[in-house]
Amino acid sequence: MKPYTLHLGNMLEVLDDMKPNSVDSVVTDPPYEINFMNKGWDNSGVVFQKDTWEKVLRVLKPGGHVLAFNHSRTFHRMAVAIEDAG
Repeated sequence: MKPYTLHLGNMLEVLDDMKPNSVDSVVTDPPYEINFMNKGWDNSGVVFQKDTWEKVLRVLKPGGHVLAFNHSRTFHRMAVAIEDAG
């Protein structure tokens, strides 16, 4: 038995398929939302949505941790969304 499981995919879809309170830690590098090189994937707004982080909170065990990377110009908006999610 492996002591860990990695989930690869669109986090919004992967999180919907996971059981509540089943994850010890979430490590994610979501889009920075700076429209890097005019790429659509980096201008979706998903990281600033409260619903995104509510899904993360749903799967986290009590006392679980989130490590979420972001750009220095926009991390504060992500932090507010995380805080609003609970």
